[in-house]
Amino acid sequence: MMTATTRRAALLLLAAALGVSAAPAPVQKTGTVKDRANFIPHRKYQALPGKVVGILVSDVRAKMAHEGRGGPADAMGFSANGNSYRWVYVPVTANALISNLNVRVGEKGDRTQTYPSLSMASPTTVRQWNITVPYALVEVEVNNGQGAPAEEGFVGTKMARLDGGKDFPLDVSKTVEDLRKSYAAWKEKEKRKLDEAMADAQKKAIKDRKPTGPRETAELFYITWMSEKQRLVVRFRTTLTDGDYKYTEGGPFDRPRPLPLPVPPGKLPPAKLQAAPAPPGGGLRPPPPPPPPFRRPRIRYGTSFGIEYGIEYEVNKDGKVVFTRTLTPEAFKNETPQPPGFGGGPRRPFDLPPPPRKP
Repeated sequence: MMTATTRRAALLLLAAALGVSAAPAPVQKTGTVKDRANFIPHRKYQALPGKVVGILVSDVRAKMAHEGRGGPADAMGFSANGNSYRWVYVPVTANALISNLNVRVGEKGDRTQTYPSLSMASPTTVRQWNITVPYALVEVEVNNGQGAPAEEGFVGTKMARLDGGKDFPLDVSKTVEDLRKSYAAWKEKEKRKLDEAMADAQKKAIKDRKPTGPRETAELFYITWMSEKQRLVVRFRTTLTDGDYKYTEGGPFDRPRPLPLPVPPGKLPPAKLQAAPAPPGGGLRPPPPPPPPFRRPRIRYGTSFGIEYGIEYEVNKDGKVVFTRTLTPEAFKNETPQPPGFGGGPRRPFDLPPPPRKP
């Protein structure tokens, strides 16, 4: 009779004969996020060497806005080693957005180089390196191989896509798509717990009062490549907000600017004279349309509250999720006072009184 040890040895020999790896599949581990403050990095940069491997990321507007930055709608960013996204400029021969840009080069930034014709990295401009996907693991030549200091941008003079190849079989774009679905399924599964956490946050913030709404949801996505571990890290963070709000109109600086006097018919300003088409058959040009009526802005204030939660996925270079960490729901509360000079508050001496309301 064959013993268990003999059967195991026979299976290993059979696997070797068939060329099948006997290594076990990676086991997915779970845990919780310990460092909430750095779950989504904020203006965190490090110096880059002449060549670096990281993720080329599309649709970075939400993450850039999180750090108070902005750029073209189709601009792409670069992420490596848990740092913030960096703008990437690329050399182009046509339709340049930037001419003769002086860039600090070297990891210390102690030198400069002028690039005569640049554009932002975008789905269009990175096609010169056969990159046609929204997310890609790439090796980038930084500032002609000179490296870059710890700043928010650099020139990617060359790029090569790495994912989907022999050394990195994972498909980053497909992985991101799959993880978005996984996160949506997790939220649906945890809906009861999340609703309870939101109800608890409401009770602590406004006690027995009912929220006025609206309930608002903000999603933030972040992706990076950890070079030392050769792992892809993808993070999703959701902020659910509600509140007990009040609104007021006007304020100390809400007065409309003086409007220019209407232009007499046929006498447009010289700057607009050529642009304004003459009416058919000649004659006087019509006067410009009247400006829209001034509307006093509505200002929201009061108590806002909510919860923040999320998931971190760690993926190996074969595309397998090996670690999932939960950003446990955490409640928050914010108080926005009624601005001075608004509504019934005291007004400054130089403020004009609000216009009379119509009965």
